[in-house]
Amino acid sequence: MSLARFLMALRARWRLALAVLASVLGLTTAVSLLLPAQYTATAMVLVDPRAADPLAQGGAQPQQAAAYMAMQVDLIQSERVARTVIAATGLGREGGSERTLWRSRTGGEGDFESWLAARMRKRLDVRPAKESGVISIGYTAGSREEAAQLANAFVQAYVDNSLALRLDPARSSSDFLGERATQLRQALEGAQQRLSAFQRQHGLLAVGSDERLDIETARLNELSSQLVALQAQAGESGSRRSQAAASPERSPEVLGHPVVAGLSSELMRQEARLDEMGARLGEQHPAMVEQRATVARLRQQLAAESRRIAATLGTSDSVNQQRLAQARAALEAQRARVLELTTRRDEARVLQRDVQNAQAAYDTIAGRATQSATDSQARLSNVSILKQATRPALPSSPQLDVNLGIAAVLGTVLALAATLVAELRDRRLRCADDVPELLDLPLLVEIPAPNRGARSAIAAFPARLRAPERT
Repeated sequence: MSLARFLMALRARWRLALAVLASVLGLTTAVSLLLPAQYTATAMVLVDPRAADPLAQGGAQPQQAAAYMAMQVDLIQSERVARTVIAATGLGREGGSERTLWRSRTGGEGDFESWLAARMRKRLDVRPAKESGVISIGYTAGSREEAAQLANAFVQAYVDNSLALRLDPARSSSDFLGERATQLRQALEGAQQRLSAFQRQHGLLAVGSDERLDIETARLNELSSQLVALQAQAGESGSRRSQAAASPERSPEVLGHPVVAGLSSELMRQEARLDEMGARLGEQHPAMVEQRATVARLRQQLAAESRRIAATLGTSDSVNQQRLAQARAALEAQRARVLELTTRRDEARVLQRDVQNAQAAYDTIAGRATQSATDSQARLSNVSILKQATRPALPSSPQLDVNLGIAAVLGTVLALAATLVAELRDRRLRCADDVPELLDLPLLVEIPAPNRGARSAIAAFPARLRAPERT
């Protein structure tokens, strides 16, 4: 059907369209007047995502802020907040209307507060503003007072729960960190006691001080130098002793001794005299005998003195060897002492590191425990109430003007649809083009539209034309 034909049909069936429109408007008016009035009270809060933790520095990123706002909306609509409202307003008391309604609808089965919380959340309207931290919290009820009271109750319950959700983990963390700090403090005290006992036992003044070790090391170096010197002396004295023992008369120490030198000079002088006397006197001359006896005596004295001096060299070598052994023993003892001090120092440093590690762990946990304790006691919230809900002046539903506007649009659509259906079920000749389409006959002539006087006469004729039966 073309638009022109549809407009002709609408013009012809305007009474039907008007009746449908009037019926829809009348039904809407009746229903709106019969429905009980509902009132919506609205409160507004401001949530600052950048101050989610009032004690933390820095702000939240835009993505984090959007997620945080969505979380706050979910929190307002959560059962936990609804249960807090029920407890604060006393809606769940025994004998109340809500509990009676619950028993009548559920037969007393299930959890009453969960049922009531779900029913209240259906009447709750939470709308966050775009690109801001403002959240509107509306509640719909059958009376002005109830709507305002419950809207404000939801706001206060949200503020309290938001603060509790931040403080409860801080309290738990504070308790745990406090216990851990106590354990670490005990471990630190134990490590300090072990270090102090080790220092007292081994006579260490300070772990980081190497003064005593430096003194003992210097003494070890000095003993090592003395040992080297004594080894040289012992080697030299041993060589002289060996040489003197093999041929005392050729030993420089024996030859250089004053007594040996004097006896040697005297022996040479007496031997020279003996040679001189032998040239003048016979071998058996008493002077020659006496002179030979003197020379022999000097030789014996020289030999005895050489042996005595050689023996003295042996004694000096024995003394040097003894001193060398003593120095070697002292060096070994000093080396053992230095090694022991080094070992004790290393052990003390291990204990000192244990103390430092225990101190660092205690300081870290103690700092966090202090922060958590501060957080658990800081009743600072990032939620501010911008507007308290007040008694609404007008009901939020039913809204007669809005309902009539919607009904007018819907009624118009239904009226057009009814007109179209009626026209399709009962087609009439509206124009010349309908003759070949509806009657399947050729159009012979088209009479012009009559004037006003002729219309009344034409109206007396049947307006309906039927198609002739075909054989």
